[in-house]
Amino acid sequence: MEAIALRTDLRETLEKDAEQEARSINEIVNEAVEHYVRQRQLAKLDAEIAAYERLHPELRQKYWGQWIAVHEQKLVDHDSDRTALYRRVRAQYGRTAVLIRQVTEQPSGEIWVRTPDTGKAAR
Repeated sequence: MEAIALRTDLRETLEKDAEQEARSINEIVNEAVEHYVRQRQLAKLDAEIAAYERLHPELRQKYWGQWIAVHEQKLVDHDSDRTALYRRVRAQYGRTAVLIRQVTEQPSGEIWVRTPDTGKAAR
């Protein structure tokens, strides 16, 4: 595995922050990277939601009432069983953000996103 090298100015800042907060630099860096990854996943999910809304008229005709999975702004799977769909999506895409949603009459509605800290967050 490749080592990660921080710029000198960042390392100095992190060393001061770590000392003030009585934490390790690794803790701070991992927290920052976790935040970055979460923001990227939420941005990806926003794109998947927009794709779902764009695809909704066709999805409503073909898959009304079923659960669908949207990845990279395309329909990638569907099933009447949400759990079965979820398992297939996780097996194929791992922890990548994939929109899983039931096709209803209206394209918009509340969406729940699993997060490591709270378990769920409304979008």
